[in-house]
Amino acid sequence: MKTILITLLTIAISIVAYPQTEKNIFRTYEEFKENKPSEFAEFKLKKRTGFNVFMMGGITNYRLKKIDPNANSEKMKKEIWGVFVDDSVYINSYPYSQIIGFNKIIENGYYSYFIGEPARLKDKQISLGIIKPNDPQKAVCCKTSYVILPNGEVKWLTPELLSELIKDNQKLTEELRADNILQEDAHKMFGYLNRYNKLKHP
Repeated sequence: MKTILITLLTIAISIVAYPQTEKNIFRTYEEFKENKPSEFAEFKLKKRTGFNVFMMGGITNYRLKKIDPNANSEKMKKEIWGVFVDDSVYINSYPYSQIIGFNKIIENGYYSYFIGEPARLKDKQISLGIIKPNDPQKAVCCKTSYVILPNGEVKWLTPELLSELIKDNQKLTEELRADNILQEDAHKMFGYLNRYNKLKHP
């Protein structure tokens, strides 16, 4: 009996000392596509309130709070690709826009997509496709649509880019041509990508 009690006590101490934790950090796009987060850190993902957005600007997305002191807070906010929380993935906006925050991935498919905040810096606006190299910097306002290409690049989703992305599907292309979609019709554009994803990988 004494031996059994000692064994149970040892197991209990091991569970406390070495808690079982599921990995929740994607360091790279490749980890995201393979659905294999490679690191774990304790943190809280908090949605910004309307008051916070009113006072600080930006959009109602998410911020990391209460980050474990043992984790690199700066790396968590600026370098990792994304986090996995409650069966959803949130992409880190800093690497592609240099704006602190995380945005929820709406669909992970051949083309993944999400709503985010436009980049403020000119070089980031150019790389995202918001402006061309010789264009003046755009004033940023409000939320906008983004697509993640199969190679991991994040691009501003426009009706023109959408047309290019689905051009190998004649039916969707013809529908899009007749649909007269505008830039602000983010969820209509996402609808086309959703249908394309299903046809690409049924």
